[in-house]
Amino acid sequence: MAQSTRLQAVGEETAELVGERPALPAPQPSTRSHDALTALLITTLKTLSQRTVIALANLGDLALMASVFVLWLMVIGQPTVPQLIGVGGYAAFALVALWARRR
Repeated sequence: MAQSTRLQAVGEETAELVGERPALPAPQPSTRSHDALTALLITTLKTLSQRTVIALANLGDLALMASVFVLWLMVIGQPTVPQLIGVGGYAAFALVALWARRR
């Protein structure tokens, strides 16, 4: 008894060379995994931007301390009393400014 079915045979492409396999289509990510990857990317960018802002703020502190050091190097060769007072006052101002920013 022959059974009838709705399935139809589809011709297979056979490889001419032995061992050659037809290329499989790349799996497409599902919408759910795409949304998860997008959320991960956004979270990563937010974290990086926050770290960048913190690094730039600390870079300002470093620039202030570097300016104090450069002034000290310029004066140390042949210091005069007014120069020493000026550099000391600037250094004290820089320390107070850094202390106030940390509070």
